[in-house]
Amino acid sequence: MTIEKMSSRPTQRDLQNNCFMLPPLSNRLIAHVDMNSYFASVEQQANPHLRGRPLGVCAYLHRHGCVIAASIEAKRMGMKVGMTMEDALAVCPSAVFVQNDPPKYRAVTSRVFSILHKLTDRVEYYSIDEAFLDLTGWYRDAAEAAWSLTRARRRMSVEVGEWLRCSIGIAPTKFLAKTASDMEKPNGLVIIDYENLDLVLSRLELDGVCGIGPRIKRRLERLGIKSLLDIKRYPVGNLMRAFGKSGLYLWCKMHGMEFESVAASECAAPPKTIGHSYCVPDHVNRDGNVFSVFIKLVERASRRLRKYGLLAKTVSVSVGFRFDTRSFEHGAYDFKHLDEPAADSFTFTDTACNILRELWQPPQRVNFLAVTLSDFSVPTGQMNFFVGAQHAVSLSGQNPDRRCLASSAADLVRDRYGDEAIMFGSMLGVEIHAPDRIGFRKTGELELHCGYHSENS
Repeated sequence: MTIEKMSSRPTQRDLQNNCFMLPPLSNRLIAHVDMNSYFASVEQQANPHLRGRPLGVCAYLHRHGCVIAASIEAKRMGMKVGMTMEDALAVCPSAVFVQNDPPKYRAVTSRVFSILHKLTDRVEYYSIDEAFLDLTGWYRDAAEAAWSLTRARRRMSVEVGEWLRCSIGIAPTKFLAKTASDMEKPNGLVIIDYENLDLVLSRLELDGVCGIGPRIKRRLERLGIKSLLDIKRYPVGNLMRAFGKSGLYLWCKMHGMEFESVAASECAAPPKTIGHSYCVPDHVNRDGNVFSVFIKLVERASRRLRKYGLLAKTVSVSVGFRFDTRSFEHGAYDFKHLDEPAADSFTFTDTACNILRELWQPPQRVNFLAVTLSDFSVPTGQMNFFVGAQHAVSLSGQNPDRRCLASSAADLVRDRYGDEAIMFGSMLGVEIHAPDRIGFRKTGELELHCGYHSENS
């Protein structure tokens, strides 16, 4: 079977017929910067009394609260992300715990990323503590890029915080750059090129790279594949028959071929969905504050939607139920398509609360709430009409316009005075739960303190 090299993606028919074309080997210079034990390191930087101590950052301070970040010292003692506080204390009795502080992490991230923008004009925010940089054309080779990134890491230590550490990977593709940054932690720097690629792949476990979990690992082992180097040497047609397109992409990644490039964050595609969820403590049910918490989730989602300048036409709601202290039902889910796309908080709150009333009947106890906005479009500024029973009604008339203006005005007030400065009447006098959270692979609308256009270096 003859394989020609080119950059076009294979179609399903090409894969089925084993008649396809591959992209060329990448000649790019890609770097991946990964902050080590980020949330915990930021807390240790902010509070010197926490430095050098095993520290866990939790979603909320409760014995069943989940550890979302562990300090380097805590990891060495066996604490892992995903443990409950109770389990973490069992393996690390001397640990201290703090509740996560998302605004603090976003502020530090914006300062760190602003330093990365000095190195190149293409920086992709992969998550709140990770970024890809396309250094092609900015530096002659990987060695010069490594020297510049080392200087940037030094600037982070001096200008942002001496307790912050980051691992750096440099390679021809995003996949290999991320693989390199994961190889030496904390504070490592690894370069992967075509000369040492086989050596690196031979030393890594199958599930030691991003994209290969336990399930895929078992399927690869059934094919006789024991290492990443085996994937590189395996016949690509056989991988495709076993995994389809995923097998082709996996084979290409091991060869240093890449179907994706670094996307500058200001040019990144908008999200396909926007939502918020919350695991509801039992005292929220006892106090009768379920709807107040839910409205806060809806308001947060709609506010993010407006920041992107988008409209949404579909509102989805998920709710889970608690029957006793140990057993849970899978819950219920429903959605509704709006007559016309909207962006204001009032429309989404009315719609989402009506869905929740259909799914949940008090005094049934709720243990999980989630709202998701989807089916996005961009405002066109045109008038939209639908024909009713008697006459045509304008959906861009006075009331919808007032709702949009009121929602936008509320956003301005919250941006200046805080999230609790203005709220719906049903939330007044009620202790507001569902604190701010940062999910994985989310940057949280970062605002750089100084962009790469700054002349200060």
